[in-house]
Amino acid sequence: MAADGSLRESLTGKAAAMVPVLLDRQKEADALRRMPDATHRDFLDAGFYRIFQPRRYGGLECENRTIIDIAVQLGRGCGSSAWVFTNLVAHSLVLSMNCVEAQDDVWGDNPEALIASGLSVTGATATPVDDGVLLDGMWSFSSGVDFADYLHLQVFVPREDGPPEPRFALVPKGSFEIVDDWNATGLLATGSKSVRLKEVFVPNYRTVAAGVLSGGKGLSRHINAAPLYQISIWSSGTQIFPAPAVGIARGALDYVENEFRDRVGVVGVKLAELPTAQARVAEANAEIDAALALLLQVSVEANEFAERDIHPELEQRARWRLNNAYATQLSIRAVERLYPLLGARGLDAANPFMRAWRDVHAVGQQITQAWDMQATNAGRIRFGLPSVDPRL
Repeated sequence: MAADGSLRESLTGKAAAMVPVLLDRQKEADALRRMPDATHRDFLDAGFYRIFQPRRYGGLECENRTIIDIAVQLGRGCGSSAWVFTNLVAHSLVLSMNCVEAQDDVWGDNPEALIASGLSVTGATATPVDDGVLLDGMWSFSSGVDFADYLHLQVFVPREDGPPEPRFALVPKGSFEIVDDWNATGLLATGSKSVRLKEVFVPNYRTVAAGVLSGGKGLSRHINAAPLYQISIWSSGTQIFPAPAVGIARGALDYVENEFRDRVGVVGVKLAELPTAQARVAEANAEIDAALALLLQVSVEANEFAERDIHPELEQRARWRLNNAYATQLSIRAVERLYPLLGARGLDAANPFMRAWRDVHAVGQQITQAWDMQATNAGRIRFGLPSVDPRL
């Protein structure tokens, strides 16, 4: 455990050292509408993408909270880059819960291969055929797809004896077309484009059912036995979304504190001496600290369950997801609390604080972070009603 902690601290230190560079690249990233190649190379060189990859492929197999600590630091410099990092890393974790054959396909010849994802929101189909499924249509919100060697596409496979089964289907680069349709107001530099497939066959072993990812059910758990690979992707694993949000909020606070430290207002008053500014900065700092504490608590609890080989009950899994989503809400509130301090300067779209404002609100639109939906579902479960999300 001590060795794991030392590695995590080393990686987190590397991420913190990148913050000034990421700040300098913000304009370039937004102009590209994706993460710059130089940032991608920096992440590769630092080993960030390999934190959840099994050791037998040269991965680092870090403890679960490592992704939080790195993302919070990266988010201070560029929320979009932190988002791409967490999303690409998350799918190395998904693959590590699939069968060994699928893992060998991806990492056997290229241990640095990366996997992005995609959601079916426009009627894409997954048709069962002999020994696999046939994918056809458009999948969207593929964050970091420009750097991906494979995609994990969320598909719903029809069944005769029940509702469609949610699965991840693994498809290699070259079998899909990238559709450049990402023109968002927030998280602009994530390059979360769509992909188009035309009757692409995916063998069954390259698909993994959503239920396998709910914790302690991995198809290769006899080999990937670390607690990391026993957590639930759908509950505690949703920390990949709020972690960048906490970093974004911390970056916004950094900006305000640096701006206000020596600045004098139009009426000649030093802004750092205004009680309203002091109170807003202090409260925003507390909200950000509380958000991070929630994420770390979820991470620690999920790891303890995994170490004891205990599968958490639905109410526990719902609480983890709820708390992850609430961390995003606290991050949004912190940025909103600071917003009135910007004055007219905050109207400039190129202002780094405004970028943070847009980005943190964009995080809140991700389905597992959408507060009304997550709060309602968690409340249903506490009253003994079934979850509206069958994957939870």
